[in-house]
Amino acid sequence: MFPLFLLINFFEATRAIKGWVPPEKELFALRRTYYPGDIGFDPMGLRPSSNDGFEDMHVRELSNGRLAMIAVAGMCAQELANHKPILPASFIIGK
Repeated sequence: MFPLFLLINFFEATRAIKGWVPPEKELFALRRTYYPGDIGFDPMGLRPSSNDGFEDMHVRELSNGRLAMIAVAGMCAQELANHKPILPASFIIGK
């Protein structure tokens, strides 16, 4: 578990250095060239070339995540109401 903690810590520190102004200069300020969520990692070349295109893609991704959270909440509510699992245990475990 400790190597995973170190890996996550490394990536978060790298992201913070890329996006935030050092605290000696200004507290709690983002760099002017940094767009939240854009860490420059795009190995497949999927990032749109324009900032407006990137912002549109960013909003779509957030909307899809929110829709997925609502769907999971609905599945949990259905299981609580019916007292039956939605997915059989054999599907989840892979038997």
